[in-house]
Amino acid sequence: MELNRYKTVKEPVGDMEQLEKFQIIFNNPLATYHAGDTVFGYGWIVLKNSMFVQTVCLEAIGEAKVEWMTSSDIQASDEEVFNYTTVLPIKGEKDTSDGAVLHSGSHYFPFEFTLPQKAPSSFKGKHGRLRYFARMTICTPGGPHPTRTSKFAVIGCLDLNNEPDAAYPVENDTFETVGSFCCIAGTVTASIRLEKKGFALRDAIPVYAEIKNLSTRRISHTHVSLIQNVTYYSYRGRFSESTTLVTVRKGSIVPRGKQTWQQELISIPTAPPSHLRGCKIIDVQYSIELCIKPSGFARKVKLPVDILIGTVPLSDKTIKKSSYHPLPSNVEEKSIPYPFFENPSDKAYLTDMGYLQHMLPTAPPWEEDADIP
Repeated sequence: MELNRYKTVKEPVGDMEQLEKFQIIFNNPLATYHAGDTVFGYGWIVLKNSMFVQTVCLEAIGEAKVEWMTSSDIQASDEEVFNYTTVLPIKGEKDTSDGAVLHSGSHYFPFEFTLPQKAPSSFKGKHGRLRYFARMTICTPGGPHPTRTSKFAVIGCLDLNNEPDAAYPVENDTFETVGSFCCIAGTVTASIRLEKKGFALRDAIPVYAEIKNLSTRRISHTHVSLIQNVTYYSYRGRFSESTTLVTVRKGSIVPRGKQTWQQELISIPTAPPSHLRGCKIIDVQYSIELCIKPSGFARKVKLPVDILIGTVPLSDKTIKKSSYHPLPSNVEEKSIPYPFFENPSDKAYLTDMGYLQHMLPTAPPWEEDADIP
């Protein structure tokens, strides 16, 4: 009788039918980590009936892909920046070297892995991306093997204190004519200055600028933008694109008039740090650009200065990170996975079992995504 039961749960089609829920859950509810962090998590499966499992495999992968089209062909390249693979222990009936029988109900497969100190940041652009994901596979006799994938984000480290020119001021100036080829209206002079080149994420950049309209044409408006400049590399070429992240705009300048930017603030949004070091096929740079738009049909005057965006501010060697508790040491057989709390007192909510029955796991839901293999 026991032998027949053992053969029944080994049927591949039956295995797929017995799997009621399968999800990967991270200890960080935002699934966002810094380079060098240890990632904790677990796989959560709910079985309708018993199932024989040979192994449970976990892969954590970081990979970059770029692709763009030229006039003659498609340029593409890919690179693996991180790979961690392990076989997770299985606790079930008939534990053998070939696997074990898991009974109906919830089962948990804890895991942990450490990201490299030099892991590059997650990135997504128009022609390329760098993505991290965890993939868990339940191997059953004969297959098919149930698989789930869940993405997580990584923030790479760029210490501005190690960049030789980060603390030095940067500036640029220009003297240009405005108007069309047949009707020159005069000249415009402009200068832009920053007190330093390096800024940390979520900083505000104070901008100093001066524009003198020495022409007879009105300047329609001026604006200062934070620009992200990305270069993608393949084996046979490269491709560049620019994206405006933040813009601050000012009004017009009359002929023979002047406009001054006195410590106007440009906020830095959440973005990957400069260089994207650790990835060979994607390079990220940033610049602050002053743009002057004359009225009528006249080309814009653009004045850029390069900057660095890092994760460790100048004269500050510490990164303030959010801390999360690792995996719970004991998870009861019939309990529903619960969120990870920063304060031990928050666990008091777990005493309300009615509340627990309506709680969902804290990890982001698994997504169907063609970009994830």
